Amino acid sequence: MDKREIRDGSLDDLAETLAEMLGVDRTEAMRLALQNEIERQRSMPTIDDQIAALREKVRNYGSKSTRMVPPSGKR
Repeated sequence: MDKREIRDGSLDDLAETLAEMLGVDRTEAMRLALQNEIERQRSMPTIDDQIAALREKVRNYGSKSTRMVPPSGKR
């Protein structure tokens, strides 16, 4: 596998901050951050899932009783 070094001061600062927070080295911090972001992206609903959910909400809209029950007791 071809390994390339990323030289970016802000990236290095972020990696160092995360490494300190997690108690790991910068390489492990970057690996964990990338792994977590990949998993987060994969777990997000697709646009098709979002559309299906909205269609279901629209289909069910108004199917529940909206009849108001007057309060009991004296007026």
